[in-house]
Amino acid sequence: MATSEQQLKAVDDFFDGPRDLDRLSLMSDDVEWWNGLGKFPGAPGQTVFRGKDEIGAQVLGRAPAPPQPNGRRVDRYDLATLSFDDIVTIDDGPYVFRQHTYRATTMRGRPYENVYGFLFRFTNEGLIDRIWEHWGTLQAWETLFQGPLVVTDPDLLLQTTPSVRKRLDLERPVEREVIEECMDLAVHAPNGSNQQPYRFLFIDDPVKKQGLADIYRAAMSDFVNRPRTSAPEDNIDRSDAASKRVTESVMHLAAHIHEVPVLCVPLVAGRTDGNGAGAQADRTNTFWQASRWGSVIPALWSLMLALRSRGLGSAWTTLTLLREQEVAELLGFEYDKWMQAGLFPIAYTKGTDFAITPRKPAAEVMAWNSYGAEA
Repeated sequence: MATSEQQLKAVDDFFDGPRDLDRLSLMSDDVEWWNGLGKFPGAPGQTVFRGKDEIGAQVLGRAPAPPQPNGRRVDRYDLATLSFDDIVTIDDGPYVFRQHTYRATTMRGRPYENVYGFLFRFTNEGLIDRIWEHWGTLQAWETLFQGPLVVTDPDLLLQTTPSVRKRLDLERPVEREVIEECMDLAVHAPNGSNQQPYRFLFIDDPVKKQGLADIYRAAMSDFVNRPRTSAPEDNIDRSDAASKRVTESVMHLAAHIHEVPVLCVPLVAGRTDGNGAGAQADRTNTFWQASRWGSVIPALWSLMLALRSRGLGSAWTTLTLLREQEVAELLGFEYDKWMQAGLFPIAYTKGTDFAITPRKPAAEVMAWNSYGAEA
């Protein structure tokens, strides 16, 4: 029967032995490893791994990590950077328990820290035949499996994706690759007949950004100085503190919009305002409007969510729609064939923590079966 000293040495070698030591040599052929995460791409939902081959491939990471359904790859930690701290080891008969703080840098350069507890069971021959691994699985999931995401909870993502203006980082460049990655997600949004009748123009050329900024500020002047009517949008009380903050934010964006790293102009094919070309010129009723806007707005919102999840922000601005033809001329597309959905500034945000956006309770904006009916 293996001695306590032999078992403790095996556990010590398992974690702190030389790099060329085959950890599988410390295990029995029928070894089992309980992990508990259930998120390994090669074995989704699996928490118990049996035998050296499966443990070596899935748990110890000797096999290449297959891509996840969303296309991302596991960001494994670099074993050359690992360190163990706060080590506590207890042995009792055929069992050895070890707890430690694990620190490392991932292959993508992200810091990783987690607390692990391992319970090992040994055979009479001194080989490990069962491992129970207890760890901060959420921390591991978010750091290793979620790649560059800064928000992984879908409910929180929906609640904390605001219009960002003052917190746009005007100094940090936005890589085209991250925009393309977000668009790869956005195109999966629902749209009319699955035809995807939209195009997204992204502008990072300084001259064209300045041209869009000039149009934006001119359109803002048009809007501010418009004739006032009895319409609700012409009579909004903007005297409260929250409204004043929004106004200040809007003015800040107007002053700096040419400095935003990327501007986006989404387009949808076919006009619904009577200025369209050919047969579409007459398609101005609510059906055609809903069909057109419903074919681009879901993709826009998906883009904003994808940006937010990766630490970027945007804001849906519509002022340039007052001067659509000027934008079309600047960017070189046919005004009578493409409607614009607005102008979207895109940048990394200063900090990634955003409070849940204040909104009316759902009960105040919903009804069952008929609007205005008594419950």
